Amino acid sequence: MADIIIRNGTVVDGTGKPAYKADIAIEGDKIACIGELQNMRGLLEIDAKGKFVTPGFIDSHTHSDQTIWGNPEAQSSVRQGVTTEIIGNCGFSMRTLMDGVKFDEKSEGIDCVYNLPGPDYPKGSVAATLDKAEKMGASINTAWLFGHNDLRIMTGIYTADYTEEQFKAMEDFLREAMEAGFIGFSTGLEFSPGNLSRPEEVERLVKIAAEYDANYCSHMRDEGTYLLDSVEEFLNVIRKTGVRGTISHLNVKYDNGIPDDTLQHAMDRIRQARERENLDVLTDMLPTCYNTGDAFAMLPPWLYENGWDSARAILADAAGRERVKGDMCRYWRYLANGQWDRLLYIQPPYDLKIANKPFADLVKESGKAPVDVFLDVLQAAPTLNDAHLVLMQGIGFREQTMIDSVVRDPLYMWMSDSMVTVEEGPLARNTANLQNYMSMTYFFTRYVRELKAISVEKALMKVSSVPARHYKLEKRGVLSEGYYADINVFDLDNLKINADFTRVNKYSTGMDYVIVNGVPVIKDGEHTGARSGKVLRRK
Repeated sequence: MADIIIRNGTVVDGTGKPAYKADIAIEGDKIACIGELQNMRGLLEIDAKGKFVTPGFIDSHTHSDQTIWGNPEAQSSVRQGVTTEIIGNCGFSMRTLMDGVKFDEKSEGIDCVYNLPGPDYPKGSVAATLDKAEKMGASINTAWLFGHNDLRIMTGIYTADYTEEQFKAMEDFLREAMEAGFIGFSTGLEFSPGNLSRPEEVERLVKIAAEYDANYCSHMRDEGTYLLDSVEEFLNVIRKTGVRGTISHLNVKYDNGIPDDTLQHAMDRIRQARERENLDVLTDMLPTCYNTGDAFAMLPPWLYENGWDSARAILADAAGRERVKGDMCRYWRYLANGQWDRLLYIQPPYDLKIANKPFADLVKESGKAPVDVFLDVLQAAPTLNDAHLVLMQGIGFREQTMIDSVVRDPLYMWMSDSMVTVEEGPLARNTANLQNYMSMTYFFTRYVRELKAISVEKALMKVSSVPARHYKLEKRGVLSEGYYADINVFDLDNLKINADFTRVNKYSTGMDYVIVNGVPVIKDGEHTGARSGKVLRRK
């Protein structure tokens, strides 16, 4: 007698080999056996005839650390078949979008960097993050990165230079994270204050992470004009430290200051580093032609070098604002070049009326130039931290470029760049971003089902065995005896995206079963409330 038997399914095991018919028996949190299991019975029997049975999807890049504290059931994600997320990306691992949302009561009794006010953080508050997450429980597995920007914030480094005492403070926090079981270290080198760091600082920190066999994930220093230089900076870190590395969301926004074929040159450099130098490097990318970014990254660093009050005064002054306008050609350069029609939303957490209104409508109602509307929103941020949390959504990419690179090239893992959220309430309003509700479903409905740009077997590898190996997630990402039972059961034809720009906060549907560590979290298409996910600590 098994706990669960999945019968008559078409198994796509995550290794890339052709799909095959088989039954799967689950005992406890593991897969017990795979084959013809007519003589076995299960306490729960699932008829998967006509459906795929696959590994649970591993989302290799999310920001759910910002929201999971108030949404441990992770419905927006798990309803898309995601059973594991790599979180704490882009150099940030202690910010939240929890304004008006309480921390889940099951996490009470443990304080960590996410719920302590700062700016000073006691020893142990980084490690306590994983303890707090474990006590709370979640419907998905989480593997945590610790962020470079936050190391700088915690130790008060807002310039290119630092003292050895300050570096020692960063080192102590980073070692605390590594010893607690964080799986790696992330940078966001286009964002403040990491954008002021020199390559040598990053290399020193990654060397520490390398001692723990950790991963290094980087939102590079530039994804536009200096893309190739940024790729080379990333590869140099890998060469000098020997860690496994991931370039986050590698693609080229069109009309963003460089020719479109620059992406292919970047991919060639990564491929050569793998093949000729045996560097363990990959990249990842989200699926859609629109993207989400940090509005603050458009601002020149000199604007806020003397604090946010000074920055607001400069933005309020006509001459100061004109100087800022003349120095915004960074990050999403196509905005600075006047393509404001590609900006869909600007989303300040301190003004949700603006956050949920199309940017074109804001411009029309104001009667101002788009750049002034953009700067008005940032000027209204009460604090520097509030300004850092302003998100924007834009049209960044071309679909054919996606197909030729992200979809088909084995260098890429699939990810969503999203965060777990809900359909209603304050958290839904704080996170009204289409990507949060449909990204993983879009991969399979658009590129596998509709365009047939990639086979289901190869598509599954990008969200199962490849990220599991790359991040050393032990016994996950493959349907094999003795592996953890993270399993999806679904009919590809039934997967459906229900969210669009007119009603953003709608879950995707079509997953019949999503099993996390042997427990059904989605059963017959509905969330069971189970919190069977684990915090996947680096061993």
